[in-house]
Amino acid sequence: MPARKRPYLVSASFRPDVVIDYQAYPFNIPSVRDLPKIRFHPHVTFFVGENGSGKSTVLEAVAIALGFGPEGGTKNVQFQTTRSVSPLHNALRLARGTPSRRRSS
Repeated sequence: MPARKRPYLVSASFRPDVVIDYQAYPFNIPSVRDLPKIRFHPHVTFFVGENGSGKSTVLEAVAIALGFGPEGGTKNVQFQTTRSVSPLHNALRLARGTPSRRRSS
């Protein structure tokens, strides 16, 4: 399998300079509050959880932090049916990288 050359999203974490109120939405959601860092796999990452557990909130915040619209689309074509988005994207620090080649032994 050829090595991936384009950078992918490696991780998401809270920015150390952001003051977070864990009593306020969305930081009061357990999946957001207890999330020290999300690590993404270079091929696929699944978000799994109960309804209302914060999966869409986290995914929306990552999309916005990357420059995409909160409801999908591309960086050039964005649409939005609601004006409310959580402030989570402002608290995220995203890291990109390219996977290193694994050496077979």
